[in-house]
Amino acid sequence: MSVFTTTAYTTDKATPGQRRLMLAAVDADGRLPDGANQRVLNSLPESWARTDVAAGGRYLTTEGRAALAPLGRFFLLARANPVNGCLPGTTGHSDMLALVRDGLAVLRDSDGRPVSVADRWEHGNSLRITERGRRLVGMPLTAPEFAERHPVGSRAMWKQQEGEPARPVQILGWPLADGTVYVLPQSTGLSYAASRDRPVPAEQIRPAPTVTSRPDDRRNTMTDRKPEPTLDDDLEALRGLAAAVVKPVTPSAETWEQVKALEERATAGYELAERFTEFDERATADRRAPKEWGISRELSEEQIAAELEKRPELQALGGFLATLATMGMAPWQMANLVRRVKAHQEAGADES
Repeated sequence: MSVFTTTAYTTDKATPGQRRLMLAAVDADGRLPDGANQRVLNSLPESWARTDVAAGGRYLTTEGRAALAPLGRFFLLARANPVNGCLPGTTGHSDMLALVRDGLAVLRDSDGRPVSVADRWEHGNSLRITERGRRLVGMPLTAPEFAERHPVGSRAMWKQQEGEPARPVQILGWPLADGTVYVLPQSTGLSYAASRDRPVPAEQIRPAPTVTSRPDDRRNTMTDRKPEPTLDDDLEALRGLAAAVVKPVTPSAETWEQVKALEERATAGYELAERFTEFDERATADRRAPKEWGISRELSEEQIAAELEKRPELQALGGFLATLATMGMAPWQMANLVRRVKAHQEAGADES
């Protein structure tokens, strides 16, 4: 089994001395340094660093690497863009501090210059994987041959088993040391779980078919394009993400199963934060917010008549009722506005 596999989990925490020693081993292709403090070396359990008599040294194991990057941190590093090093989604504050502290990631501004944690809000920042972080998760330091056939961001086909149809995917990274590469399914009509990015064996990736154009081909028109999901659809998707984050852990499960479930919830939490940010920006820019919010409505004549019957004070607005509804005001808000204006007018008349 590869030492870069993610099927093993540990809930044990490494001491600062053990962490420094194992991080030094990451820089040395997994081999613990010979000149390290003997007391710290002896304190490392064999499950974290196995003894290789033939090679004459001790090497980090899967559990040892898991102790350096527990829960979602390993997956954040493994899903980093190998071209520019950017980590995906929104990283939690504690995870960001831990990754920067251990030298597994670094904060950089828009010009690529390193930024300290204290100055990250003044200069802008993005969290990017370092060479040490790449070594920890088994990410190549330079572009492999796979990247020439399947560049990051390109389309390809994922054939999981013989006899099954290949599925279109988008390539998100380079093959890791365990032989997997992260992809994003591109098929339409997928469930939320089936549409998430995932690691798949790199050997199962095939080139995308080449579509040759013909002079008599009918060109795509505006009506041929897939409509953009509405804000109501996005809101429903966010609810599904939130449900995945708060899904309870099975009490009777094994420890590693519970830790894995927590890890999945952490990853879902990062995606929820990222997609909510996109949703918030889109809802702010689009005056037609989700219908469930009860704003930005185009009222029909029947709806206007019903509102006037329910709230006679809206008669004072006249044709502005429909305009205010389109701008995002609910009928009860309009009624409150009319009452305040009338109260102000009456107060002014009494003073005169």
